[in-house]
Amino acid sequence: MSARRDLRAAQEDNAALRRQVAAERSARTDAENRLAIGGRQYSDACDRVIELTTQVCQLETQLAATQRQLDDALGMDDPAVEAGAHWQSHRTDLPAVPQPVTPAPRRPLPRRTSAETAAWRMIRDDIPLDAFDARPNTGTEAA
Repeated sequence: MSARRDLRAAQEDNAALRRQVAAERSARTDAENRLAIGGRQYSDACDRVIELTTQVCQLETQLAATQRQLDDALGMDDPAVEAGAHWQSHRTDLPAVPQPVTPAPRRPLPRRTSAETAAWRMIRDDIPLDAFDARPNTGTEAA
């Protein structure tokens, strides 16, 4: 009887595994479908961006052509207009605009000596003078 129990248990395990595999396949198919829809949506969005970019380029070209036509109609491309602009920038009857005074360049400060640097560190760190030995003992002096 134990062989029958083992066989039934194996069949139940097999059936459970088949249900699990079917559920996994269904989930995979669903994920593939969502991916395909998302890919199509992404592709559609890319196509729309390309289409809008093309339209913007065409509109900019039309705008440039219209601006040239307007300049032609108003006579803005006349050489006299350019000469007038040059004359306006070189008028002699306008008061001179004072230019800002720039200070003279400073000379760099001299570099500190090591003793000055040590003194500045003592002042900065508020070290009392009696705690600082200016001459380190190198061991070569006679005692």
